[in-house]
Amino acid sequence: MPGYRYRITIEPLTDRKGEAIDKAPVTFEAENHDEILSIIERLQAREDLGFGQEKTAAFALGLKLFSETMMENRKHPLFEPLRGAFKDFMILLKKGSPRDHSVNMQNSDHAE
Repeated sequence: MPGYRYRITIEPLTDRKGEAIDKAPVTFEAENHDEILSIIERLQAREDLGFGQEKTAAFALGLKLFSETMMENRKHPLFEPLRGAFKDFMILLKKGSPRDHSVNMQNSDHAE
């Protein structure tokens, strides 16, 4: 089944010293099984991450590009060491932070 298609551009702005970088932007197309823009919006709305809007967008985009490549190449030996940890990471990310869960558990204890 075809996925969502995206055109992604990374445009260099400044180096570590704050000086302009004179390089052309890189643009490429990528396909993903998820609708990445909605994922970015959902993660930006979460208070438990605390990365800020731009860092959260960068995190979500990088994660989705990486995870799609990993899924498409799941048998590649490069990804072998990451499989279990990445699965655990994604489960945790989708659930929310452990802190939120402990707060929810405390709140549910008081509700009884």
